[in-house]
Amino acid sequence: MKLTLATITLATAILSPMAMAAPPVQLSLPGVNLPAGNVSGVRLNLLYGQTSQVTGVNFSLLGLSTIDNFTGLNLGLTFGVNHTKSTMKGLEFGLANWNEGNATGADFGLVNYTGSNFTGAQFGTFNYAGSLNGLQFGLVNATDHINKGVQIGLINYDKSGTFVSKNLPVFPIINARF
Repeated sequence: MKLTLATITLATAILSPMAMAAPPVQLSLPGVNLPAGNVSGVRLNLLYGQTSQVTGVNFSLLGLSTIDNFTGLNLGLTFGVNHTKSTMKGLEFGLANWNEGNATGADFGLVNYTGSNFTGAQFGTFNYAGSLNGLQFGLVNATDHINKGVQIGLINYDKSGTFVSKNLPVFPIINARF
């Protein structure tokens, strides 16, 4: 009897975090998440959806997907826009990738915007990072400061200056700092 009680207690202790884990699948529509809560798996966003945390794959179809913290693969399909409020770690494909905080990984979109530090690579028509550690490849690339990295594009803007001069914030084709 003691062994059975100990076994049940141990099994409950081990399995209880799994019972409280984030849902593996979520459908997000304007004003509602089915089921509610953080996602650890796959999330489909239609038109507009907002959730706190996603770890896994996020699909945004025809609209804006807003997530506080994201880790994984973010896919903005058919005019999908990926919006992360705090931190993004992973790979993003979208019409626009809009990160208000820090981002680590790669962004592929017409417009890629990271308000704070970006570490990785941005590929797009227009790329912006508050500070850059990595690569920006596009027609227009902009940053407040390149920590360590390269900008390759028609227009490369670094508010803190280019490799040619600290007084020259714009340089065509390539700009870098190491």
